[in-house]
Amino acid sequence: MKKKFTILLLTACLLTACGNKGVITTGEKPLSNAAYDTDYVSLAPYTGLKAEKQIYKVTDEAVNNAMKERLREFAEYKSVNRKSKTGDSVYADYSISIDGSEVEKESDYYFTIGEEEFGTAFDKKITGVSTGEKLDFSIDYEPDDASSQWAGQTVDFHIEVTDIQEELLPDADDAFVKENMEYDSYQAFKDATRQSVADRYEMKSTETLQEDLLKQVIDSSHILQYTNDQYESAKTEVENAYRSYAELFGTDLDSIYEQLDMTDEDIESDIQATLARTLIVNTIIEKEQFSLSDADYEAGIAYYMKKNDYESKDDFMKDYGEEEIRKQLLEDQVLNYLIAKAEITEVSAAYTED
Repeated sequence: MKKKFTILLLTACLLTACGNKGVITTGEKPLSNAAYDTDYVSLAPYTGLKAEKQIYKVTDEAVNNAMKERLREFAEYKSVNRKSKTGDSVYADYSISIDGSEVEKESDYYFTIGEEEFGTAFDKKITGVSTGEKLDFSIDYEPDDASSQWAGQTVDFHIEVTDIQEELLPDADDAFVKENMEYDSYQAFKDATRQSVADRYEMKSTETLQEDLLKQVIDSSHILQYTNDQYESAKTEVENAYRSYAELFGTDLDSIYEQLDMTDEDIESDIQATLARTLIVNTIIEKEQFSLSDADYEAGIAYYMKKNDYESKDDFMKDYGEEEIRKQLLEDQVLNYLIAKAEITEVSAAYTED
């Protein structure tokens, strides 16, 4: 699901004030031009919004890079007697220390230069090295480096290079493609790759547009009140998102908050943003009377299984659950409706990977 592992930090009104019988009032007043009012939300107009849609050009370079990535499944590796360069795999015995204490040690491990497993600075350190070389260096990781498990720390590395291997991609001619891939020719492989790149660009463009439009509605609407249960649900959603992020780095929730330099106010802001998003999306669903047929539900499962590379429906359902799936599919209806009713201007843009 496209929002399972990310938290959308949208600007929302600050919700304060006291509650009564499980209901917290915010002090906000209904809008004079509201499109729809409920006990909880004064919904701003959400049709006729204006936004730009980025149109990304599919370049030959992008297609070639995507083809190379696919061909890496069939790559062979050969030891080389030269200095390491981008794309090489540097095999090494290494140890990592922080404040004089060893925290990690591995033997015969390899780093692929360019993948930045330990960050850009680390890749630079192991570029231009030779087999048998020993390296000792330190890296200061920035406090806001969300990609590193060592954010805000100084890490000491000891590296002993044991081998350098270069990657050899196969010659993807018609015969190779037909024998090893699901295409009848090299040209068919290239055409399918170009379409895949174009689909990825379109997906990113559409999702960016959807979030832009929804943010406009959220920023303009007023949250009048919410229940304790709604607040706790938003809090759980935020915590689960950060907890999933923490698991990627083998740490816990409190540690990831510390690594990201998150204050209690930052966490509360995320909860309020998540709460506002849910309330406003649900209000649009109510106003437009959106619903899911059995066919919609099954088609949605198939779509998100493919998008997230699931082969087993049982595994997919176990990871997400029916409630989460239905919630996402109804939200998709809202997002698509916002686009359908908006004034969209297309603009050319350069694609960048997130």
